[in-house]
Amino acid sequence: MLELNNVEVLYSDVILAVKGITAKVPAGQCVTLLGANGAGKSTTLKAISNLVRTEDGRVTAGSIQFDGADITGANPVDVVRKGLVHVMEGRKVLRHMTVEQNLVVGGHMGSAGDAKEMLDEVYSRIKRLKALRTRTAGYLSGGEQQLLVIGRALMAKPKLVMIDEPSLGLAPLMVDEVYGLLSDLKTSGLTLLIVEQNTRVALDLADYGYVMESGRIVLEGPSNSLKTNEDVREFYLGLTVDGERKSFRDMKHYRRRKRWLG
Repeated sequence: MLELNNVEVLYSDVILAVKGITAKVPAGQCVTLLGANGAGKSTTLKAISNLVRTEDGRVTAGSIQFDGADITGANPVDVVRKGLVHVMEGRKVLRHMTVEQNLVVGGHMGSAGDAKEMLDEVYSRIKRLKALRTRTAGYLSGGEQQLLVIGRALMAKPKLVMIDEPSLGLAPLMVDEVYGLLSDLKTSGLTLLIVEQNTRVALDLADYGYVMESGRIVLEGPSNSLKTNEDVREFYLGLTVDGERKSFRDMKHYRRRKRWLG
């Protein structure tokens, strides 16, 4: 469904943030992009949706194909119309509007009938939002806002949803609720591309994963394979080879070995 072929992204004609990555997101599957902060994961999503242009960035090499069409450098509005929706990091709700008004904004490209149908579907999937529909979005908790931006994305009737750091800053119980929703959406047939630093929860949901460092993909494979990979366990799950939690005394060894990813 989504294919990236040797994609490079340049900021301000100076900073090469993504350095020739190739990746695929098959229809109906969940794929995750893993890596430390600054690895180029968010930039990759912005390159796909072309929201990178709002930050003086652009795709300078390679191509991005979605559902059989080339969307490299396409207008972000046209990308959404094709069925690809980007949920950005930071839970960007319309803070002074109610939950329901936020959701209606997400469905503004369709007809009034479609919006009403999708609103009912979102409320049936995310019952917490129905109970909060008259609340001002800015007063919701971080987890409730995350559910809201996912619900708002669903209003556009997407084929594929890209979600950037859905667990960031959330309490463990709220992480479970958010990922429970994502699991339900995947089961219903929605294709997902998730950027995460929380490697454990991402690999539990994903079918396939890519590990990024310094703008490059350095490792990839089925999620079960990545879970058992020694380097993934050490660098991203914080486990020793024997499955024990690493101590702070291991950090010098960690930094020395992690240079292989650069």
